[in-house]
Amino acid sequence: MQESADDVTRAEALFASDLQAADVNDTEVVDRTVDDLLRQDGPKGCSARMAYEFGEHPDLAAERMRWAREVVRHLVGARR
Repeated sequence: MQESADDVTRAEALFASDLQAADVNDTEVVDRTVDDLLRQDGPKGCSARMAYEFGEHPDLAAERMRWAREVVRHLVGARR
């Protein structure tokens, strides 16, 4: 399944958030956090945060982005 642009944007926002893997058991928390961050910073702001982290910590950032994409895919799949 190919990711939509919205899925990518949501994964970038989740990446930029303060949420950790232990926090994603509640899908409402993830949705609320992502929505709040997108409203606050916008998609470009989340992308900028993500880019900064990739520049500062590329070894950790790649793992976090894989995690964020997996969470978003799971949430999208659960809604279908």
